[in-house]
Amino acid sequence: MSFAAFPLRAVALAGSLGLLAACVPPPGPTGSSQVVIDPADSCGPQVVVFVSAGDLFGEPPRRAAPPTAAELEAELARENVALERLQISFDALLYCRWTEVRVIRSEAEAGTIPPAEGARRLAAAEGRLRRDVSQGGQIRDNITARSARIEAAVERVSPGTRAAVAAARATSTALPRAVASAPLVLRLRPDNVSPIVARLPAGAQATLRPGAGGFSFADAGPQARGYGPSSAFTVVPQVQVTSGAPGTDRLRTLAATNIARRESFSQSIALADRSNLQQRFEPAS
Repeated sequence: MSFAAFPLRAVALAGSLGLLAACVPPPGPTGSSQVVIDPADSCGPQVVVFVSAGDLFGEPPRRAAPPTAAELEAELARENVALERLQISFDALLYCRWTEVRVIRSEAEAGTIPPAEGARRLAAAEGRLRRDVSQGGQIRDNITARSARIEAAVERVSPGTRAAVAAARATSTALPRAVASAPLVLRLRPDNVSPIVARLPAGAQATLRPGAGGFSFADAGPQARGYGPSSAFTVVPQVQVTSGAPGTDRLRTLAATNIARRESFSQSIALADRSNLQQRFEPAS
């Protein structure tokens, strides 16, 4: 199964932040959530889009009998579209938060705002990100609970799907592949002040190795290697499974894609929590 379309998500993200904001519904009830936006939050539109994307899953369909393969295929296809929208909206929100912090630090370093003001604004940005990650964790947990029912239904129709996905994951030894969610610089060491050694455009593919302080070592080729913020990358799911019973190939492919996208979103939440919150948004020295 190919996931070649995933890099396009990051390319579209970098050029579509304005479009996302333009499509924001008015604050208020959206499905099961109510969005309350701080007027001082410059990333408010992205927050609304993200929370609304989490509400796209809604209640599972009610059926009088176990779902057929065709019904499961249709449901998984809808779930995968919703997961893609959720991932894009979370990537856009993280990029907005990352840009917000860079602007504050730049103003503080240039002396256009007093140090105390810079510290206050960075603390406020950290608090907003904590709420974003907490909201993402709630959405992740809801999706996980919902997915248990879908996986059980798929297993009934195509026995062995769960084992095939687990086997594919266990035999995968490759380093995780990722795409840059926005243009970024790569540095000599895992910090914000070391020399810049390369630049990556939005959508550039790289392999990642864990680094210190919320950074990852990105390898995008001989002339594009260095450390960048882990949260600036979107992991590309890579799950391949063998065929199942006759007529269930599409169902297994959709189920594997569903699992991969759920894991990718969960990894994004973990990366945001680990990389951004561990840095504590301290002003650059």
